[in-house]
Amino acid sequence: MSLIYACGYVVTRSDEFAKASTAILNQHFSTTRFSAFSSVSDCFCPERDVQVRSIYLIDTQTVSNPVRSGVNPVHEQGDWLAVNVDDFGFQLGDWILNGFSGVVMKKRCLEQLAPAVEAISHGELWYSRQDLSKLAKAYVANEFDPHVAADDFALVHSLTPKEKHICLMILKGLNNPQIAESVNVSVNTVKTHASSVMRKVNVHSKAELIARAVQQTSNSPKNHPMNGA
Repeated sequence: MSLIYACGYVVTRSDEFAKASTAILNQHFSTTRFSAFSSVSDCFCPERDVQVRSIYLIDTQTVSNPVRSGVNPVHEQGDWLAVNVDDFGFQLGDWILNGFSGVVMKKRCLEQLAPAVEAISHGELWYSRQDLSKLAKAYVANEFDPHVAADDFALVHSLTPKEKHICLMILKGLNNPQIAESVNVSVNTVKTHASSVMRKVNVHSKAELIARAVQQTSNSPKNHPMNGA
């Protein structure tokens, strides 16, 4: 599956990081032009269309979370990736709830940029398995039940039984190949059902779907932040 992003943006105030990151991304992805800007508000894609998307890479070392400046990724078009993220004080739940499809940690940032963007372009989340396991445990500890969330989505948004099951697998943190193996269908079939679920729920990414599910749960990890340890 080829990359479908119309535009890619690296939002940073570091000239050095801007040059290095855009060079890597433009070399890796021939169909998408990556440019660097100092703020999200400066980004504008001339090919605005509901069928094409943009991706925003936010350099957390030089640019604050866009939510603080009134731009909420949960409610915006496009996919969002936090890069250059410090290990210290890292809160996975906060990034997911804020609509980010993944984070790239500072210590391996440049080498992981291209793989992270490619994974997100295919509808995957880019978080470590260890961090997702922590989040799953936090869900259990705080009585978050993905089954209840999937039931609610199915009732409110008229999901079919197959869509409801795929929705449940997504809320449990499984990626497309894992879901395909679990339900014994092809990855393309999973993608089709997942896209239908997100369209009906009116979200644009798996991260946003999870965020919506957590927000509708009173005992969410956001109310009980996890420690990095």
